[in-house]
Amino acid sequence: MLRSSSMVLLCLASMISVARAQGADPTAPAPPPSEPAPAPDPTAAGAPAPPPAPAASGGASLRNGFSLSVGQEYGSGPSSGLSGQLYGVDWRIGAKITDSIAAYLHSHLSLGTAKIGSASGLTGNFAAALIGEYALPQRIFFGGGAGYGVLNNPSGPLVQLRAGWYPLKKTSEGKARRLNVAFDARFYFAGDNVGTVSHLALSLGYDRF
Repeated sequence: MLRSSSMVLLCLASMISVARAQGADPTAPAPPPSEPAPAPDPTAAGAPAPPPAPAASGGASLRNGFSLSVGQEYGSGPSSGLSGQLYGVDWRIGAKITDSIAAYLHSHLSLGTAKIGSASGLTGNFAAALIGEYALPQRIFFGGGAGYGVLNNPSGPLVQLRAGWYPLKKTSEGKARRLNVAFDARFYFAGDNVGTVSHLALSLGYDRF
């Protein structure tokens, strides 16, 4: 009996040694499978933010503006020797077609003094021209067009060129309000008896479009 008990204990000890050598208990339940790692969140800190979408163009809209100007006029041909200094006001109304292109009616009225030879006196100019304008991304603009003008008494067709800069811009409710500094050149063709009169002017104005 003692011998049988010793043999049983020896067999149990051998089985325990073999189980320890082979690792965990084969009868133990298997561990549950691990869950997959979550996908990285693109909005988490450190992730690059997507680039902002470009601002959409406002499309076509009404535009208007006004300016105060100071200028000098010169005569050529039959009116050679004519010179005068004029102070005026300009008014513009038309349409912004795209962010870069606009078309508007530009009217101008100025008063001052002029002289030719020994004669001098008060004078006034009135002009209206249809202008097409193109603005660069730097807010520098160029324009040109044609119309009709009155030089005190003689009158005739005219050509107008303009260039300038919108130094400041304020936008609210879809409208841009812009100061502008501009140089305008008007060339009046007032007939054979007067010839061509050139009017060069600097202006400071305000436009809304």
